[in-house]
Amino acid sequence: MHRLLLALLPLFATPAAAQDTSALYDLRILGLKLGEMRIVGRVAGGTYQAKSQFYTTGVTGALSGARFTARSTGRATTRGLIPQSYSEDINTGKRETSARLSYRNGAPRVTGGTLAAEEDRLDPATQRGTLDPMTALFEALRLQPRDGLCQLDLTTFDGARRSSFQLTGRAENGASVTCSGRYTRLQGFSDSAMRRQTVFPFSITYTPMGDLMQASAMQMRSSYGKVTLTRR
Repeated sequence: MHRLLLALLPLFATPAAAQDTSALYDLRILGLKLGEMRIVGRVAGGTYQAKSQFYTTGVTGALSGARFTARSTGRATTRGLIPQSYSEDINTGKRETSARLSYRNGAPRVTGGTLAAEEDRLDPATQRGTLDPMTALFEALRLQPRDGLCQLDLTTFDGARRSSFQLTGRAENGASVTCSGRYTRLQGFSDSAMRRQTVFPFSITYTPMGDLMQASAMQMRSSYGKVTLTRR
């Protein structure tokens, strides 16, 4: 489920000065708090680095102790963020998975982790031009200009699966802006996952922080029910 949240974005201009992002979000499903997600990142000197951590809080049963960590580094250009390395470690409470990716000339390579041994994963050589999930998440949730909001048409590859993310709808309510779009599973997913749901509508609400806009809330309609992220 948390993978679905690693999928939102835009901003096609690099800030002239160093820019730091640090935010803590509560994650809820059907109104019930499942856990917390922290995003930290920095854009400076034509490069970026970003990290996301998710962990359950106050949850019992199969999801107790579930956690997710993702890291990405790369170049920040006028065309957007271009990844150079990505890593993820996931523990769902039932299963642990990991992935390690590096990039050369825009093409990802799986260099380690459990996904490297999966025979049914997509060939990374066919995924040139895709973003990793952490870079996509950072694009969406970092501070950005108001004029750059609600412009998204990106494709991501996590080492096994390919997805698309589009964010094009825009609604303004006073000083805030809500962008709407959809996440779509494309390739590499199991047949059962594709039967359950392939398109996941979502929205992100941004509020002013100085001269820029920050992501204050996100909602997604998933096969598990409505998922929300709310910034503290």
